[in-house]
Amino acid sequence: MEERMTKYLHLPLQILWFDSGEITVIVVCYLIAMIFGGLTWLVLLIGPLVLIRYKRRKGRGFFQHLLYQLGYAELIGYPLPTAKRFYE
Repeated sequence: MEERMTKYLHLPLQILWFDSGEITVIVVCYLIAMIFGGLTWLVLLIGPLVLIRYKRRKGRGFFQHLLYQLGYAELIGYPLPTAKRFYE
């Protein structure tokens, strides 16, 4: 008897063709442009374009794992990023 398991348990939240991580990048760039004004409005145009292209080349959950590695987010059930060995 052979069973198949899906690679991911759920699909990410998607708005239009952007997933939740990409929407977050767009919103953060928009907030930066609103706060500082002037030439930082170019951040709203260039920032998401560059970051989303970079993110799409990486694996799923890249931004969440990056925040975890930098210490800004916590992943429940995972070891600390400083752990040398992990036994399942």
